[in-house]
Amino acid sequence: MRYPAVAGTFYPGDKELLTMLEHFFGDLGERGNERKITAGVAPHAGYVFSGFTASRTFKVIYEDGLPETFVLLGPNHAGFGSPVAIYPKGEWLTPLGKVRVDAELSKAIAKHSTLADLDDMAHKYEHSLEVQLPFIQYISEKADEDVEIVPITLSIQDEEVAKDLGKAIFEASQELGRDIVVIASTDMIHYGYAYGYMPFRARGEDLLGRIKEWDFRIIRQILNLDYREMFKELREMNHTMCGPGGVAVAIVYSRLAGAVEAELLHYTTSYEVSRSTDAIVGYASIVIKK
Repeated sequence: MRYPAVAGTFYPGDKELLTMLEHFFGDLGERGNERKITAGVAPHAGYVFSGFTASRTFKVIYEDGLPETFVLLGPNHAGFGSPVAIYPKGEWLTPLGKVRVDAELSKAIAKHSTLADLDDMAHKYEHSLEVQLPFIQYISEKADEDVEIVPITLSIQDEEVAKDLGKAIFEASQELGRDIVVIASTDMIHYGYAYGYMPFRARGEDLLGRIKEWDFRIIRQILNLDYREMFKELREMNHTMCGPGGVAVAIVYSRLAGAVEAELLHYTTSYEVSRSTDAIVGYASIVIKK
């Protein structure tokens, strides 16, 4: 059992969680069965800042049709465990209950990858994947379906890992005949004194405009399904997006799975809630589809 590390901090640890999710999903449409979506991008900050943005990704997935398994990819903020760590087996617990790990798929991905390890230590304190689970549990309950997960953390995020792991996920899903959606968990720019990152100086609307401009240079490449250009832009700007590796894996997998387009669903920043310029983080929700 993997127990919650950030329940009660990043998201409510009690019945308030369900109330918050019902608010986020107040415009949830009918459950679909098209299954055109191959992957999604969702933020992983505290729900008061990015929860609505994250819900947009899962709303559209629900309306497109749920997969059998969500493969979750996020950065390893704490640095524990393997650099590419696939959670091997068991269950993850949240205030909404348990979600089973697709152990067969975890093992198959590790077999097809030359870089990934089966390792639970990397996941013990990491929040980037945990915060996605209540959204998955909510839409699964609405669909009256049990879905499974394969959590993967990355402390090495580059083109080599993306190509290897994206291909491994595709080959493993094909081998097992598993219907999956890849979820890349990432926040966008981290700007301000709190992050020691201020590549430009501005005030008020001008500052927010510059932040959006920098984030959209990255988002544009994601929408183009071009992970190499995304990394190039990140390096040129010294951009502080925290989960580019998972996004790149999602793009590699999606292209192999026949995806041809991506759609930006929602974008915002923490400033909309905090009104603080000491720490501003960007959030985007995106889906990739056939």
